[in-house]
Amino acid sequence: SCQGELAEKKLKVKVVSTEGRIIMNETVQTLKNGFFELWLPKNHRFELTVLGMNREANSVIETFSDSNTCITNLRMK
Repeated sequence: SCQGELAEKKLKVKVVSTEGRIIMNETVQTLKNGFFELWLPKNHRFELTVLGMNREANSVIETFSDSNTCITNLRMK
């Protein structure tokens, strides 16, 4: 099993579609394993921003049939 570094921390998560539609813009709490879950519409590409502890991470995520379903390399800078 994996263990993330940010167990039980509150993070601001924003997900925006390529069309500019805000899909999610809320605070989430990571689980005991340091991860959080996102449920997003299939067959789309999104801009993901995660803010917390005076740091930020940005990434593009996709939900196509060949896309990764577990992203573990998002780094807060």
